[in-house]
Amino acid sequence: MTKYLVITLSLAVILFAACSKKATPSADTYKDWLRNSKWRIASGTLTMKKPNGQDTILNYLNWIPTCNKDDYFGFNTATTGAFFNGSVLCAPSDPDSISFTYQLSDDNKYLSLYCSDHLYYSVTETVLPYVFDTLQWNPSLVLDTIYGALDTPLLNPVIKLDTIWNLNFAATPVSNINIVNAPITNFTANSFTLYFTLKAQYPDTTNNQTGKYYFTDALGNADSADVNPIIRVDTFKYLINYTTH
Repeated sequence: MTKYLVITLSLAVILFAACSKKATPSADTYKDWLRNSKWRIASGTLTMKKPNGQDTILNYLNWIPTCNKDDYFGFNTATTGAFFNGSVLCAPSDPDSISFTYQLSDDNKYLSLYCSDHLYYSVTETVLPYVFDTLQWNPSLVLDTIYGALDTPLLNPVIKLDTIWNLNFAATPVSNINIVNAPITNFTANSFTLYFTLKAQYPDTTNNQTGKYYFTDALGNADSADVNPIIRVDTFKYLINYTTH
């Protein structure tokens, strides 16, 4: 009696395991998933260097202009796709769509996008010293309250404080880039994640790294000073989650 019970329980375990095992999608299934839906950005991060040389992780959605947040794209054929403007246009002249080409690797692990105009955005950092205009230099410093008027004595056109930096960020569309063999993960019929990198630059303010700052004095004479940060090579790292539109 015990022998038959053991055999019965073993068979039940085997049947349960067989029913629980998920079927692996075929290679064509992944391609069909891409072509059967329209895709939009759901979330993502952009990793870049700040002027202190340290990597910082930004919320990528914060750098997409409002007029582009309802945009989406689709994979029309096995090799071509199109980026579509949503109902909110950035300019009246914006086209209805912009075409691109793509390739999904045979093992469905890498996605390449070619000439993908305005699909992605970079972040531009501008670092400038604060510049103060003065009415008087000696015997005491008097700042000018009229913006844009250079009243400073000729020998001291402006006062530049090299240790105080004005940092500005701005979103910039990336035009006609090729993203080659970007790992595609979490791939389902309704979503996927794409990781890729782009070459970039960042302004280095560490250890008073400076370049040239050009200005014109009150009499229109050109001059320069070593106050701007040096531009270094950087790599932007994108991790973007897509979902069906």
